[in-house]
Amino acid sequence: MNFLLLKYLHLLSIAMSFALLSIRGLWLMKAYPPAQEQWVRILPHVIDGVLVLSASGMVVMYPASGGLWGWLTVKLILIVVYVLLVVFTLRVASTRSARFLGWFSALAVFLFISSISVLHNSLGIFVLF
Repeated sequence: MNFLLLKYLHLLSIAMSFALLSIRGLWLMKAYPPAQEQWVRILPHVIDGVLVLSASGMVVMYPASGGLWGWLTVKLILIVVYVLLVVFTLRVASTRSARFLGWFSALAVFLFISSISVLHNSLGIFVLF
């Protein structure tokens, strides 16, 4: 498969994942009924599966991780933190304030991971300051 095709598929799945997390968080805050529908619970797994597969394909085609503690390693660690925050927000948090804090934190970590990816630096957006 072409590297550019994988890259654009990866970028599309990133945008879809962020949009879906934003919408699901808003629905969760408002106790909106579609948040409990089956497609809302299945679609994120499909999107995240495409996200992981496209990232894995790009790493295989272009294995430049930047060393043991390079930007890619930091990104992978933060992805685990992101997943834990999403699980906390959508499954564990029982109060509205805990859900909001988890959702906001997950969005912030997602954006920080994106800045690490764009800048290819483990400091992400903070490298600019």
